[in-house]
Amino acid sequence: MFSIYGPTGREFKGTLEQMRLVRQVHAANRTRAIEPTLRDGHDSAMREAVEFGTPLAAGGTHQRSAIAAYAANQQPAHQAWHDLPASDVMHAPVLTVRQDTRVDDVWRRLVRHGRGQAPVVNAMDVLVGMVTRPALVHFEQWPDAAADPQIGADWRAQAVEAVMLTPIPSVAPGADIRRVAHALVDSGLPGLPVVDDDGRVVGFVSRTDVLRIALKDAGLDAWS
Repeated sequence: MFSIYGPTGREFKGTLEQMRLVRQVHAANRTRAIEPTLRDGHDSAMREAVEFGTPLAAGGTHQRSAIAAYAANQQPAHQAWHDLPASDVMHAPVLTVRQDTRVDDVWRRLVRHGRGQAPVVNAMDVLVGMVTRPALVHFEQWPDAAADPQIGADWRAQAVEAVMLTPIPSVAPGADIRRVAHALVDSGLPGLPVVDDDGRVVGFVSRTDVLRIALKDAGLDAWS
């Protein structure tokens, strides 16, 4: 399950496919990823017949026997990295910042904790947005702020809610990593907050987290 949160609270809750239709967050007409070719050389029809019970074209007993033999030779059941829930991949606890925190205080906290981003929450700890270090650096380089120190000081003193990214997508702890990865690509964000049913942040899944679990599951030899 995926949700979109903004300053007024949850604005959307549904599947990844439904969330892709929300134009204020995602670009339209995204191309869909092509399914990877199976390494063992078997085609997708054989895979679906074994894994999902999908019937193949008529072939009689011989075909069913071949499928049974194929299934018997498979390795013991293993949950692939892309089927893992976000709760198994996310890191927690998460650095969050209140929406009324000064921009310069947020910057110092990000630097001190070595974070590139932080979910922004309201007084009830409900997700309302996200702040990223690249976005703050971009604002710091505004020509007017460089020309007039007071403008820069005023900008750094304002609440982070004025410059945060919002609305932003989030994921439920049970969302599978395959769909989380798609949501990351769609949104262009460095990571997605993991929230409970009340919108409170319980974890964070970054692009690095997804890549790390994929490498661990496949082994380095698969990437050579």
